[in-house]
Amino acid sequence: MKFLRNIPLAIRLWLVFFVVIAIGMSISYILAERATTQQFIVFSSRRNLEQAQLLAPLVAEYYAQHGSWEGIESLLGRERPGRGKGPPWGDPWQRFSLLDANGRVVIGQVPAEISREVLDSVGAPVVVNGVRVAWLVPTTEMQHFSVVEQEFLRSTRGAILLAGVIAAGAALVLGGLFLRNILAPLRQLERASQRLTQGDLSQRVPVTGRDEIGRLAESFNRMVERLERSEKLRRQMIADIAHELRTPLTVIQGDLQAILDGVYEPTPAVIASIHEESLLLARLVADLRDLSLAEAGELRLEKQRADLRDVIRQTVTVIEPRLASKRIVLTVKLPDEPVPVEIDPQRIQQVLLNILSNAERYTPEGGQITLSAFTRRAEVRVSVTDNGPGIAPEELPYVFERFWRGDRSRSRATGGTGLGLAIAKQFVEAHGGQIWAESTPGKGSTFTFSLPVCYAG
Repeated sequence: MKFLRNIPLAIRLWLVFFVVIAIGMSISYILAERATTQQFIVFSSRRNLEQAQLLAPLVAEYYAQHGSWEGIESLLGRERPGRGKGPPWGDPWQRFSLLDANGRVVIGQVPAEISREVLDSVGAPVVVNGVRVAWLVPTTEMQHFSVVEQEFLRSTRGAILLAGVIAAGAALVLGGLFLRNILAPLRQLERASQRLTQGDLSQRVPVTGRDEIGRLAESFNRMVERLERSEKLRRQMIADIAHELRTPLTVIQGDLQAILDGVYEPTPAVIASIHEESLLLARLVADLRDLSLAEAGELRLEKQRADLRDVIRQTVTVIEPRLASKRIVLTVKLPDEPVPVEIDPQRIQQVLLNILSNAERYTPEGGQITLSAFTRRAEVRVSVTDNGPGIAPEELPYVFERFWRGDRSRSRATGGTGLGLAIAKQFVEAHGGQIWAESTPGKGSTFTFSLPVCYAG
């Protein structure tokens, strides 16, 4: 069957459809022909038996008058075989056979030996003076039909065959329409996929229904949309990475060139500025590396059992001085009971710092940030809410993407590198949790992530 793999799908479907129709037609013809023949045998046997029962008294009268069966052929209008031809309307003895009291054939065509039980069941007895002297048996009981009956069966078989051919033709027409409805969308998908492999990401196919092919077309369109979006994000990411790396490198290069040209003196302040830019550059490279490892599923986690409240308190201690310098009030709400989790404390602390730093950048001076944690079923949820300007609804789906900034006009100094939330998302998902954002423009935003809780036992 390997050669079929090289045959186009349309031809294979047509072949399968044709074979199925041929098999179905053959089986239907055989069953219908057999059923018709069997029913005709039953009908013909009953009719001939009734006629035999009507002829039996006449045959008995002939035997009573002659005392033998000599000349019985003339009773039904013909002579014995070999003594002449019968009347023009046919051979009546083709429909009946006469057997004597011992079961021997007097006239007709029947098997050489027939038991008394069979004769009693299929034949009409010929009785003379209360004694059974013979049987008149319809020949259809012996599977022998007259010319007229055979012609009827032939015409019936022809009608069955003609009906099968007509049904097969109708099935082929309907099957052709059905296959056309299947193959047309598949051909469109094939052409679109070929153009897609050539780099044309604008390809879309029409969705013609809600069946499997329609869902396949929808999946193809969604896949192309994601590929198109991924390609745009890839190009944007490359441009953003180049921009983010170029900025500190330009500053470092400019300061060093100014020192070489004698414009700047290599004072501790100038060296500190260069060092700060190099640290920023190193942090950006490290963030990109962590992000790529997390997305590839290769991020190394050093998990241990810990109380999430302790991790939150340590993070608050780190960021609280920065918030206090901007007069931002940080409110922390933690559960009274321990929250046992299986985590890498440093990674989760980085998640909290990234989310809190994001809230810090968008919270006005004198504003408020609320950090809360609460357990819900088998998970713990940690939320950070600020009262900043909020996020526009059209921007909300992209907040966890690389280099996203809510305000495009912000510089890196005020808007961050745009990697913090993307890293937070990857770290949370690496721990088996989820992260999401909610926002109301003008009223602030809430970032929430969940982690599985590890209860004892």
